[in-house]
Amino acid sequence: MPHGPSELGRTSKWVSAQVISNGSIPPKSINPTVRIATFNLQSFGESKANKIAVMEIVARLVRNFDVVALQDISARQRDTLPRLIDRINQSDRRFDYCIGPRVGPPHQSMHFAFIFDTDRIETDRYQLYTVDDPSDRLDYEPLVGWFRSRQASESEAFTFSLVNVLVSPTGGAREVQLLPDLVKSIRQDGRGEDDIILAGDFGCGDTQMASLRNMGMLFALEGIATTITGDEMLDNIIFPSRATDEFTGRSGTVDFLRQYNLTPDQASQVSNHMPVWCEFFALEGGQPGYRPE
Repeated sequence: MPHGPSELGRTSKWVSAQVISNGSIPPKSINPTVRIATFNLQSFGESKANKIAVMEIVARLVRNFDVVALQDISARQRDTLPRLIDRINQSDRRFDYCIGPRVGPPHQSMHFAFIFDTDRIETDRYQLYTVDDPSDRLDYEPLVGWFRSRQASESEAFTFSLVNVLVSPTGGAREVQLLPDLVKSIRQDGRGEDDIILAGDFGCGDTQMASLRNMGMLFALEGIATTITGDEMLDNIIFPSRATDEFTGRSGTVDFLRQYNLTPDQASQVSNHMPVWCEFFALEGGQPGYRPE
């Protein structure tokens, strides 16, 4: 598997134009769009995979999106993620996945993965890589994938590098300060992609990531709790406000506890994290003639 540059930002004015839809997912836009999500599955291994109710809820959640960045896949068995894909595709869908190698401390190692709807999204698996971090500045090296919308011709379709991130609880603020260097590294990975989208568990809220805000990055969520208990903001999707003109302004969390009428204990068996999502136009550079709903 190829590796990115070994070093883990251009300043522009940060402008927020987002409209938060929190708790549920609105109907899809009348315009062609790409919905990206991130979901920390929290020790997703054989135990969770053997719980039919848990697998069904995760499958239902994933079906709402075109690409999902998954963190904390702890499974040692190779068939765990394929079993999830099989359940997702029981509804006549055609999802597939890309998974990275195990990363992190030996006693807390995990896989990162991307799940995507092959009818709406394509990827180049040869461009999937784990960021090289020889100095071990990050406990969990991010997984980087490249994707393109299939809702337009190749020359017009929205393309993006999606960076799957989990900031270590022990690394905390120190690792957050390294994120601008991570963005610069991926900009220089040879693909020439300007739409660099960070998705994952950052272990903190947007106000604690001023280093990214100062380099002109836009946050899908601002001040919104992303845990099922509603008391912490940990997860987000972050992208450059200047380069990513494709953002539609729609983003939010999915409160699956209330959506599926679960008890707190039932919800925690899935994850203590809610999925976070945001929406982009499927055409590179935005949507001509966009009609708001």
